[in-house]
Amino acid sequence: MKLNTKVLVVGGGPAGSIAARSLAEWGFEVILLERNLLFEKPCGGGVPLSAFEELCIPKEVIKQEVKHIKIVSPTGEDLAIELKGGSLAIVDRRKFNTALRTEAEKKGTRVIEGELTEISMGHNQCRVKAKIKGIKTKVIAEYVIAADGIYSRVRNVLGIRPPRAFFTLSEKIKGIDTDFCEFWFGSSHAPDSYSWVFPAPDGISAGTGSLRPGKACTLFEIFRRKRGIIQRGLKKVYKVPLWDGALYNKNNVIFAGDSAGQVMPLTYEGIYYAMKAGEFAARAIREGKVLNYERMWKDRFQRRFSLMDRLRSYFLRDDASREKLVALHRMPEVQDASMRLWLRKDSGNKGLQTYIKLFREILYSR
Repeated sequence: MKLNTKVLVVGGGPAGSIAARSLAEWGFEVILLERNLLFEKPCGGGVPLSAFEELCIPKEVIKQEVKHIKIVSPTGEDLAIELKGGSLAIVDRRKFNTALRTEAEKKGTRVIEGELTEISMGHNQCRVKAKIKGIKTKVIAEYVIAADGIYSRVRNVLGIRPPRAFFTLSEKIKGIDTDFCEFWFGSSHAPDSYSWVFPAPDGISAGTGSLRPGKACTLFEIFRRKRGIIQRGLKKVYKVPLWDGALYNKNNVIFAGDSAGQVMPLTYEGIYYAMKAGEFAARAIREGKVLNYERMWKDRFQRRFSLMDRLRSYFLRDDASREKLVALHRMPEVQDASMRLWLRKDSGNKGLQTYIKLFREILYSR
């Protein structure tokens, strides 16, 4: 079997679905190839509510709105912060992804369940081999958007090394309720990031992670005791890419979302940035200039990702620094700057400049 299309999107998560929807809406012929339409990525499922309006996402997929977060220091000092000017939407990742793909289909995207096996590039043409319902299929496309996640098959077949990764273990637990998104800091249970508790349907989603493979399970048991979680749920292990800003495209193949490592350092937030990457990839194709994708992404996010990477290196180096991170967020001006950058996705420079000013002494005293 042989298929022809202007754009082949590989991966039906947030990045791929937004890219496909945008392109189809503009009249491009688009095929979205997703290996498993029932896949549910282990994830807290937190998306800033502002993203739903910015990216025209149906709000029916929102399971719960969270208006407060809690951050807890290594010594157990906790700080509750009201999410002023917005809220955090909690979604079920499988239903969220399905809804995004449905929106892409409504605009004209052809969604196919299948797996890419090979890809080669000629002059203004990408030749892809895939298995669709067990049938070997050739797909000819002018552009490919690789939005196939941390385990990107496109990266693999093109000989590009996978990104460095953060290993997480999460568990959905019934019988516990919380109205907060909780972020727990401490080297005993989260030496490289934080442990978390998010609201979830019928309970909570809790987890932790490590840069060292095989350590997440032990760390989670320590966190379980610290948080006082007795109930058990279904554990899932997954990897989260570490951002280095090194990969954007290879010829007419554009990488978006986790396949490009576009996860915010320190907060490890990926859904919003994946969707924006999908939007930028679609715009670059619409403009007929693949290299515009890198420019758009860097113009919007490079400075804030670089800043958060420096803050990650500083605040996660030891527990004394983690205590300082929580203490700093008692300051109203720090909370406000954080809300503009993290929750309201301030696209201007004001929030970023305020953050730099607030943390200047830390950033430039190292």
